[in-house]
Amino acid sequence: MLLVVAIGCKKKEAPPPPAETSTTTTPAAPAPAALMVIGVDLGKSVGPDKKVTSPTATFGRRDTIYASVNTVGTGSNANLAAKWAYQTGQVVDSSVQTISPTGPSQTEFHIVKPSGWPAGKYTVEIFLNGTSTNVKQFEVKK
Repeated sequence: MLLVVAIGCKKKEAPPPPAETSTTTTPAAPAPAALMVIGVDLGKSVGPDKKVTSPTATFGRRDTIYASVNTVGTGSNANLAAKWAYQTGQVVDSSVQTISPTGPSQTEFHIVKPSGWPAGKYTVEIFLNGTSTNVKQFEVKK
């Protein structure tokens, strides 16, 4: 004689969720974005905000030529440089500024030659910490 005894199996119930607490955690602030050049504007003048007031790529022989470099991000003691060159590649000016922006900003560079620039095509190349980031072409007309 065979005797079968059935013992009921019961699924284990999931534990109750933890009780809610009244304290909430604030997510950590994201790391600041790295400094980068996002554009360069050329013109004959800049405003107090160091932005070119009227962008142009054509200049007269006696114009002061401005470059407004637009950056975003955060940087500490970053070197921003402008190298201005004549059509033959001859460097006519270069300068470096140390900047420490904490968000969007503008940096102004300019060149002037009271005796007048030779007519022709020019470039200004912008460097951030020694790396070329932007090249703008412009022309000086008679």
